[in-house]
Amino acid sequence: MEQPARAIAPASASIAVELAVLDAPVLARGMLTLFLLRLADAGAFDPVWSDQIHADWARELQRLRPDIPMERLRQRRIEMDRAFPVANVMASRDAQDEVLAHCTTPAERRSAHVLATALSARAAVIVTDASFCLTEVMSKVWHDTAILSPDAWCLELLDRHEAAVLEGCRAHRAGLNGGECSVDAWLGSLREPRFDLPGTADRLFGNRDML
Repeated sequence: MEQPARAIAPASASIAVELAVLDAPVLARGMLTLFLLRLADAGAFDPVWSDQIHADWARELQRLRPDIPMERLRQRRIEMDRAFPVANVMASRDAQDEVLAHCTTPAERRSAHVLATALSARAAVIVTDASFCLTEVMSKVWHDTAILSPDAWCLELLDRHEAAVLEGCRAHRAGLNGGECSVDAWLGSLREPRFDLPGTADRLFGNRDML
């Protein structure tokens, strides 16, 4: 099977993958978020977000799923911050000003806080989707930042921190269907739109005896 494109924007060959901003389009997808945070909990990487990213994903999730009570969204945020107490970063004024100085469109200005958060946290990766619109701005303020899709990010982690990724995968699978989810069914679910991790599923298939 052909591998998907691994990066939305080019990544530096010397990228430090341990610290990554999880953008709102990723955090608005509950099943995907849980999977990524299982990897983080296993030590594959340290997640980063901000109050504004929290507000963005909650707004997007409410738009997509208006049936979900606001209290449930608030509780989800509390649980995320409790599980990763140093993940929430406040973007510095200098970082915000630097990014905004290079924004020329309303869409760029609305998303400026994401890059400002990455700058403030010294994160080398922003995990997001193809709607991310700051690639041109990033070329002017921080050349080593990588913009990766969730699938590309997981593939990077498998290259660099395979043992931690496999540990996180085992924990994620154990938490599904009361621990009764077979390896094949679990790998199949990673290819579904709710996860959209086909490349990761293909790579993990080679380690299925360790899952």
